[in-house]
Amino acid sequence: MINDTSLIRMVIDSLVKQHDWSYEYALEKFYNSRVCKGISDKNTGMFTFSPNEIVRLCYEEFSGII
Repeated sequence: MINDTSLIRMVIDSLVKQHDWSYEYALEKFYNSRVCKGISDKNTGMFTFSPNEIVRLCYEEFSGII
């Protein structure tokens, strides 16, 4: 995730605003997610997704949908 820091910041900011979470909580929740691991894996291509797509995938994972 070396070059994905701006994407991750936008995702974390969205999670904080939409859930009224602390930045630290959103960061921990995201970094422990399968979505974050998917972004780290260049084979998935997830690093090319928009922040909104990543946030949607996070919601799905956090809700137990994926």
